[in-house]
Amino acid sequence: MGQENDVRFQAELRPNCSGSLKSSHLFMGFMLAAFIPAGIISIFAGAWPVFGFMGVELLLLYGALRLSQRRCAIVERILLSPSALIVERTDHWGSQRSWSFPPQWLRVEVLSAGPRDNHLSLRSHGRSLTIGLFLSPDERLEVASTLERELVQFQRV
Repeated sequence: MGQENDVRFQAELRPNCSGSLKSSHLFMGFMLAAFIPAGIISIFAGAWPVFGFMGVELLLLYGALRLSQRRCAIVERILLSPSALIVERTDHWGSQRSWSFPPQWLRVEVLSAGPRDNHLSLRSHGRSLTIGLFLSPDERLEVASTLERELVQFQRV
């Protein structure tokens, strides 16, 4: 991208992630250490189906942890130059999309969706893009105020 040389502002938005792949594997190790003895005790007590259900629960828990880890791979990169504000989004599957807006005409809007929720969108010339869906409402407000502050220098032109 040729515009990278005159970038005046850039930000990278990522979801809050509670743990890494290594911590998920450690957690699953602790769960196995607890479930296997409990399952063996249930077999000797005559409740052998419990062992199978515990195994299914562990597999579902591992799948949920992996899905959560994959969700943490979402990235939204915002680049602001005199000619364009570019939003590059990489989703959890690795596919990338890019949007470009002229900074002189760009509006940053925070729409309230309830007492504890909001949506951050960029609008220009009839086009709209919602960003930061994975952020908390307070983080969206912070991003919006930062973008508005950075856009002021281009809107005076």
